[in-house]
This record gives sequence, C-alpha cells and structure tokens, in this order.
Amino acid sequence: MIVTVTLNPAIDQTIEVDRFVEGDTNRVTSIRLELGGKGINVARGLKELGYEPLAMGFAPGDMGRVIEDQLTDLGIGTDFTYISGTTRTNVTIVDQAQHRHTTLSASGPNVTGDDLRHLYARIDRRLRRDTWLVVAGSLPPPCTGEVYRILVDHAEKNGALSALDADGPIVRDVLDRGGRPTLIKVNADELRRVYGDPVGTEDEVFEAAETIRALGVPAVLVTRGRQGAIALTQEADYRISTPDVPIVSARGAGDAFLAGLLFALRKGEAWPQALARAGAAGVACCLTPRNTPPNSNDMLRLLPEIVVERVAQRTRTR
Repeated sequence: MIVTVTLNPAIDQTIEVDRFVEGDTNRVTSIRLELGGKGINVARGLKELGYEPLAMGFAPGDMGRVIEDQLTDLGIGTDFTYISGTTRTNVTIVDQAQHRHTTLSASGPNVTGDDLRHLYARIDRRLRRDTWLVVAGSLPPPCTGEVYRILVDHAEKNGALSALDADGPIVRDVLDRGGRPTLIKVNADELRRVYGDPVGTEDEVFEAAETIRALGVPAVLVTRGRQGAIALTQEADYRISTPDVPIVSARGAGDAFLAGLLFALRKGEAWPQALARAGAAGVACCLTPRNTPPNSNDMLRLLPEIVVERVAQRTRTR
C-alpha cells in the first residue's frame, strides 16, 4: 500500500484577468477551484497510473470534508483526521497579458496536541511491512519538522518505507531532529534551501544531494525542470534526461514524478525503470492544464523518450 499524508491541505483558487493592475479594479475573466496539497497531488497521480492509494492527513472544517468527498468521487480511498478551523485557500492571480502568476498562500489552521495524537494513532493502524508512507508539503502552525520526524520513525518501527517531499527548511529540520526517511525528493530550489549549498550546475546538485545522503538517507532525488533530474541511491547514482515539450502548466510536476517513482518501486521495478517512469509522469504532468494529474496515455507515450544514465558516484570535495 502507498499512504499519502497531507497535513496542510488547500483549496487552490485561480483567478484569471486580462491584465493585472495593482491598486485598481481588475475584471475577472474566470475563476477555478481545485484540490491542493502535495500529498493529495501524489495520491491523484497514483490513481491516474492505475494504483489505489490511501489519502490521509488533516481535514479542517467544512472544506476539509469537501476535499475528502472529492477524493472519494475520484475513487481514492481516504482516512482523514477531522480538526476544527478552516482549510487554507491559496489564491493565484493569472495575468494573461503578461503571463505572470501572483500567489497568495495562507498558513492553515492551528493544530493541537490532541489532533496530532489522533493522527499518529490513525496512521499507525495503516502501516505494514513494505507500505510506503508519503509525508509531503507544508506544515500547519504550530507544527515543526518534529511531526514529520515522528511519522518517519513510526514508519520505520512498523517495517514501512517513508518518502519525504517538502521545502528545504522543513527537510533540514527533519534531518536535524534525527529523521531519516527512506527517500527524500526535492526540486533544485528546495535542495538549495536545505543547507544553503549552490545548485547552479549538475555537479553542485550532486554534491548538495550527497550532503543529505551522507547523513544516512538511502535515496535522494532532485528534479530540475527542463534539465531533468538526478537520483542518488544505494545502488548507483543516475541522471534522468527528459524530452523538451511545450509546457501547458508545470504545477504538480514534482508530485507526479514522485507518484510515478513510488508506483514503479511498489511494483518491484529496478531503479532505472522506476526513474524512467517517474520522469515520464513528471513530463506528462506539464502537458495538462493547471494542477491536473498527468494523463496515463501521455505517460506511456513519453516513457521511451526518458533516458536514465548511470553516472560515477560523486564524493564530496569540500
């Protein structure tokens, strides 16, 4: 089983205007509401691949129930922990003339100690040997990386595997508190924010990722947009090259990458095949509008175009 955990789910509201003028009245051309949250995105990507994940986490207030209902309508199993407060809304203003996006991101409702204890107990009941536990995205206040560290430890104690996908400061906090996920997935900007390492060149990306692996994390994966991705694993280090495609929307591409990877690993595929599937899922996501999961037919079509190269293992030089 693959269990995704979203502690800070969101409703993503996209407002489109012809041209955004600050400090003036702007006429709206369209408004869209979509589910948001990295763990939820991973679950939706897995469902598109034909795998039935279990989506867990917090469901704040009435909108939390709406998120749960929408996932159920998509055929995704859910087991959320209900909490008080209001589900955060992220508002993105799209300036169609200048092709610019302005995002207003809310922090989310406050979480109590009882909320966390209920969540831990609920997740523990789902963990089995070889289960993948995906902890992903931002944390609601006043949570710190300690929450993810506890979930990673619970996975290990139950014989499960864990994947962490979060921004650099959260990843650093988890690592500093002793958390050692089976796998960490970040993009290049998030990697730079872990310990402040430069990531301008591929060698710098490998070196920064090696800093994390050297702490005892078995696998570190870094997505790099049009430059593909790199993967440091216990087996070998890899470079993943992807085809150049016309990008409709890159939102959620990293989440799709992780969904493709875990889908393949759960099926028992070796790292080269799993990384190729991950790359195809990430690129396919860029062909869909807004925050839409990748289309399974696009993934299958793109799979032969993903090149996975084994590279010499990097070692730190400083």
